Amino acid sequence: MATQLVDLPPHVDPARVRHCALYDRVIVHENPYETIIPEIHQGPAVFYADNIMFEQPGWVLRRMADIRSAYSDPEHFTSASNSGFPDLIGEAWDLIPSELDPPYHTSVRRKIDPFFSPSRMFALEGRVRERARGLIDKFRDRGECEFIRDFAIHFPISIFLDMVGLPQDRLEQFYDWEQKLIHGTSVEMRTAALREIRTLLLDTIEQRRREPGEDMISQSLALEIDGRPWTDDELFGFTFNLYLGGLDTVTSNLGLHFYHLATHPEHQQAMRAASAQENVVAVEELLRAYAAVSTTRICIKPVEIAGEQMMPGDFVIMNTALAARDPEAYDDPQEIRFDRRPTHVTLGHSFHRCLGQHLARRELQAAIDTFVKTIPEFRIAPGFDVPFFLSNVIHVEALPLVWR
Repeated sequence: MATQLVDLPPHVDPARVRHCALYDRVIVHENPYETIIPEIHQGPAVFYADNIMFEQPGWVLRRMADIRSAYSDPEHFTSASNSGFPDLIGEAWDLIPSELDPPYHTSVRRKIDPFFSPSRMFALEGRVRERARGLIDKFRDRGECEFIRDFAIHFPISIFLDMVGLPQDRLEQFYDWEQKLIHGTSVEMRTAALREIRTLLLDTIEQRRREPGEDMISQSLALEIDGRPWTDDELFGFTFNLYLGGLDTVTSNLGLHFYHLATHPEHQQAMRAASAQENVVAVEELLRAYAAVSTTRICIKPVEIAGEQMMPGDFVIMNTALAARDPEAYDDPQEIRFDRRPTHVTLGHSFHRCLGQHLARRELQAAIDTFVKTIPEFRIAPGFDVPFFLSNVIHVEALPLVWR
């Protein structure tokens, strides 16, 4: 839908300006993957939206090919300072490695990738499945659960807190801060949450300097990048990025995946009957179909995409949920097929693949496989309208499940 925008840059055609409902930061009681996203795909390949981050306008890429291209093009698009988090409190630091460009990004990833290597994450398999079983055991005999509160929040976040050595008894508080920061509906709410998180992480870093342990934060203190120790801002940027990644992405994915399973009993049964390895393939299709995250870039050099001229200073957003349902990239993208074996950008692309992608996959695979093989056929509680929150990370706010 075309819209009006004050102070439109001179290179932007007013006819290409639209409002993008995916960034309204509101709750809707409809599945946006079946309504809003297909409607966007009926429009232009690139359009200029008035609301990609609160009141920040910018270009929206809807096609998989263009999104992959932007991910891998540091010549025209920079990752630096695109989150806006430091601006909230008048500081200047980058999320590491998310807001770094090559060649520094390459040097940093070489050092920190081993923290999340496939072998290291595979070694967590027993602990991850045990944690899933422990949570399920608490509600299995009740015949119902509020899935987000009882499982999706606690499961991945508790594993993350173990890895970074933060106390489990403050899990709810940590999650509340993160939700207000990422999904908050006002600048004041987001700023207050960021200040709380910043104080927590800086205190933790100082405590680990005095008493280092085996946790990931302690190990990061000993890293050197290009022959020098990290600065305090770099240490904080890395720790802050761990906090965001550990407390949001998998929780959002779990809510979306279990919404699908609860509304598609035939897919539940297929996963119940399949081996754990077969379900690895099924989870990739769920990751493809329910991608949730949008990431931003800032144009640093004039470039044209799909006939639209982008200029230095323009914000560009790559919406993985749009890429996931791109009819030019997938045969019948609205159909969920567990034998599809898709390639996708749900966990990033090129040199900006998610640092924790192997952990995220391990958690999702273990959670879904364990749940469907422990709980009988489940469905959404009768009469409940599932609330989807639309923002830069789409998620399900609540999901009451019932079974016999």
